[in-house]
Amino acid sequence: MESGKLMMRKLADLHSRRFAKSQTFILVLMITLFASCGEIYDLNGFDWEPDTPPSDSVFNREIQVLDWGLSNLPEGHRPLDDSDPMLFSLEKFSTVHIAYKSSERWDISIGGLGGLSSNNGGHAGVGYGSSAVGGLLLLDSAYSQVTSVPEDNRFSTPGNAGLDNFNGSGLGYIYYTFFGNAFRPDMVEWSRSSDPDKAATGNRYLHMMYCLSEDLARTFPGLNSGYYEVRPKTIIVRTANGNYVKLEMQSYYKGTLDPREMRRGTDMPGGYMSFRYMVIRADERRFGFVARRPPLTVDLTNKKITVGEENVEHIEE
Repeated sequence: MESGKLMMRKLADLHSRRFAKSQTFILVLMITLFASCGEIYDLNGFDWEPDTPPSDSVFNREIQVLDWGLSNLPEGHRPLDDSDPMLFSLEKFSTVHIAYKSSERWDISIGGLGGLSSNNGGHAGVGYGSSAVGGLLLLDSAYSQVTSVPEDNRFSTPGNAGLDNFNGSGLGYIYYTFFGNAFRPDMVEWSRSSDPDKAATGNRYLHMMYCLSEDLARTFPGLNSGYYEVRPKTIIVRTANGNYVKLEMQSYYKGTLDPREMRRGTDMPGGYMSFRYMVIRADERRFGFVARRPPLTVDLTNKKITVGEENVEHIEE
């Protein structure tokens, strides 16, 4: 009888030790799982980095961005295919990783033939599903003449701007020349030359994309396309955070801001947007109301940020 009780006591002790070990394993597992909750992963395993608010230095200064285009983007910022746009934060003057597409971390997207859109999470578009409150408004006004923010009910959400004269819409910021070139009729004549080299040069000025900037208007003053006058356009952007930007697209071609230099070719590929803009806080409603800071240039080809004439930062890949 005593040996039976002893055996039962040993079995109870063994079960107790095994139960304690299993509970310890479960506790360790739960601690590990809860500790990992501080990290956020998307479905592709992308590690999200903490977001930072924009610096005060971004406001009330003119910012020039050069050559926002595919080969100048860091790894992860390049669209996966033609259906994905490039993303840019105007408040942080930087390109944005495509994994942040449904977030408030970018302000404008661009894809296709210059199709520009803002970031608004409440409406169908690139940023749908986030808390972004962006909007877009295209003004038939020169950049330097825009001094205030229009009424909010004029903004489209998320809005879209692209080709100006495609199908005669007159509602975009890029002028497409089709088979001619109203800006360079001299080069159109070259395209008809019997000299193969001259014709090849002339053909580079057909099917051109010209941003409707103040520089374009100054370079080719008084130009009329035949059915409407070509005038400079300004894009007003409400950022994802609700601040305001006036923006002028200047060039569709890599390496130049000069409308007379622009042409198609491997030495000057298209789809590399250069633009200038100014950001103001939501409650200001006037551009340049506060004393401006020195201009800032973001050169995405040479990976440099310059304030005035001084290089202050190298853009990392």
